[in-house]
Amino acid sequence: MKELTKRTISGGLYAGLLISTIYYSPLGFYLIVGLFSSLALWEFQRLINVNNVLFIFTFLILLFASYLELIPFWGNNVLLILSLIGCGISSQLMFNQNKKIENLPFKYSLIFCYLVCSCLFIPKLMGKPSDPKVSYLMIFYLGTWTNNSFAYLFGKRFGKTKLFPSISPKKSWEGYIGGMVATLVLLYFVNYFHHFLGLHWITLGLLIPFFATFGDFVQSSYKRRANVKDSGSLLPGHGGFYDRMDSVIFTAPFYYLFLKLIDYVP
Repeated sequence: MKELTKRTISGGLYAGLLISTIYYSPLGFYLIVGLFSSLALWEFQRLINVNNVLFIFTFLILLFASYLELIPFWGNNVLLILSLIGCGISSQLMFNQNKKIENLPFKYSLIFCYLVCSCLFIPKLMGKPSDPKVSYLMIFYLGTWTNNSFAYLFGKRFGKTKLFPSISPKKSWEGYIGGMVATLVLLYFVNYFHHFLGLHWITLGLLIPFFATFGDFVQSSYKRRANVKDSGSLLPGHGGFYDRMDSVIFTAPFYYLFLKLIDYVP
């Protein structure tokens, strides 16, 4: 089976499962995010030579507390700050491939801040199907998927100018621009028909491709350090769950922060 066909089938099943639970079963969505994120968390630990299930249990406990709305306002802010710090440290490591990741406390901090905290913000906008929060959550997913899909297609067809060849030699500026334009077009029509984004559709149309691409590069840098092609093999055409979720994991806290800045979330 061709690579694109495998990517389409597995990606379609993955997306369909998420979308159906978003609209029909909030608890199911939390459970799916919990399962997928736990697998991604385990794969990430393997990349940096850590084997500790405590982080998965910690994530699931915090996710359950989030679902029950037991995390206080200040606790949510602390988790957001730690997530942004984790993304920042991962970005710094991406630009400094010669820096060794050997210190165990540093590895533990990286796992908790970058993976555990960031994954918690994926379902943070989850609500009932009648809740407008669902629309922002769908925009988050659809925007990320649209960007990644069209960046792949445009890059494969027109890509000539390498974007960051030392980390991911297949990604190009042509692919990045194609993904960004496709995301802007998507959000333009979403706003045209539903009118709940205002001019924020432009900001989101630029923000999502930037952080989604950056998250992909961060994940590629960790794989390059581990000298592996994929983080796992559970998803045909995509590799592992960390491969499939890299953009979502990295983008989620920044997307949430943006909504916080425009006073949509507390």
